[in-house]
Amino acid sequence: MDANPWLAMFLLLPFLGILPPVPIDETRYLSIAWEMRQSGELITLHLNGFPYFDKPPLLFWLLNLDWSLFGVSLWGARVLPVLFAAGCIAVVQKLERKLDHDVAGQASWLMLGFLYFQLFAGVVMFDVLLCFCVLLAFLAIVQWMRDGSRHALWLLFLGSALGMLAKGPVVLLHLLPPIVLARWWVRPEAARPSWGRIGVALLLVVLGGVPVLLWALAAVKHLGMAEARELLVTQTAGRVVESFAHNRAWWWYLQWLIPLLLPWPLVLRWSRLKTAPAVTMSSMAARFGLCASVPAFIGFSLVSGKQLHYLIPLFPGLCLWLGALLRYEPRLLSSRRMLAFSALVAALLVWAYLHPGDMSPTPVAPVVVKALFALTAVLVVLSILLLLWPYESMPERRVAWAMLLLTIALLPLIRTQALGAMDLRGLAQTVVQMRQEGVPLARAGNEPGLITFLARLPEPLSTTDDPAQWARQHPDGFLLVWSSRALPAGTQHLTRAANGWVGLRPASAWPVAPGGQVASPVETAAR
Repeated sequence: MDANPWLAMFLLLPFLGILPPVPIDETRYLSIAWEMRQSGELITLHLNGFPYFDKPPLLFWLLNLDWSLFGVSLWGARVLPVLFAAGCIAVVQKLERKLDHDVAGQASWLMLGFLYFQLFAGVVMFDVLLCFCVLLAFLAIVQWMRDGSRHALWLLFLGSALGMLAKGPVVLLHLLPPIVLARWWVRPEAARPSWGRIGVALLLVVLGGVPVLLWALAAVKHLGMAEARELLVTQTAGRVVESFAHNRAWWWYLQWLIPLLLPWPLVLRWSRLKTAPAVTMSSMAARFGLCASVPAFIGFSLVSGKQLHYLIPLFPGLCLWLGALLRYEPRLLSSRRMLAFSALVAALLVWAYLHPGDMSPTPVAPVVVKALFALTAVLVVLSILLLLWPYESMPERRVAWAMLLLTIALLPLIRTQALGAMDLRGLAQTVVQMRQEGVPLARAGNEPGLITFLARLPEPLSTTDDPAQWARQHPDGFLLVWSSRALPAGTQHLTRAANGWVGLRPASAWPVAPGGQVASPVETAAR
């Protein structure tokens, strides 16, 4: 257990293909990257052939670079977040050592141990990438505030610019508090930075927005004013003031904090947190950790749009603070309490074996299912043996390793009990066969790019704004339909897609509405 913790993340690599592509987000981002690869258009992003303004381009550039190295596949794409997850742990380790000397690397092991972090390290999303960019900027902030190192300014600009290109101005929520509060967390007091030094850092962070601004201007130069406003205004300020997606109350994050931070709330001896104020006042890592997590958490709570994975870049700050407490109070954690989580996974294994999940869209051979259950059983047993080992020193390492084993053990259960029913690869293969047979195909409604990558379409399916007319003109054709409500009877290859349903609707099966028009699938479902 003395290996560098970031190396442990590579244990996920052999298991990246267990989970099917997760709809709607992962399938959408894979399709955007695939359309970029097919069209060669690197500036303006496209989804289903239309300009896509919701996210900046960095992830999609990196996915295409990744596919050039590892081949175009789901597994190849998922290598990318694993690499950035390993990078996050490595930078946390370096950051902790710069803040508090003579540390044993507790923060990096705490970072490795987060269940939520491990799960998202194997899914193509933005948040692990953003976390890595934020950590690069954190490292630069510490170097600049402590010794005024000039090369730290270049690293700060790089981290800010990459963060902006990864997910936009949200990176400011992470970077501004540690800069503004630098005179509080820098110790000793004699080394506190001047306000001029703080101002330079703020300027560099703001200048980090120049590359994403140049990209945005290039992306909209051949678009209309309405589309330009959508990219430059609505997709930034609009999400903060009144989110048009994931709009939730300010307290929403609070109810999810314990599950989000697992396993550490489970193994924490809460009564020993009484030493936290004293440790926080004496440790620069603890102070910086609070500055890097608490203000951003308050900011995310005030922003209208909320998703749990938005908080992943807050994990490093929490690890720095908790690591400092652990150095002061080695008995702060009890690794044996982790046995309860192992028992829970074991119980889920037994339940899943007795109650097989729905994997009808893309059936899995019984021998494969048995192998997945056997893998889970072996990993659960290994985690229990690890936790029962009498050597109790450095409990954070033991818990982190046990959590990694249990996360891998959970993947087959998630596959068979949850995501199996949402595997869109069978639907994508059907679309490929239909195209080869010359069957007319089109998209109806706002289908969010669920199969473009999975079917490896050379171009997206054509989109019809008038499905009724298309159905009349192509009586032998099929429309790919998606809705947040149940699709009507007659829809073929019906598949669950997170918060909706997707399937192929025969044009000939669409009922005629009053007045002789063909009714939409959503209208039919509502009747």
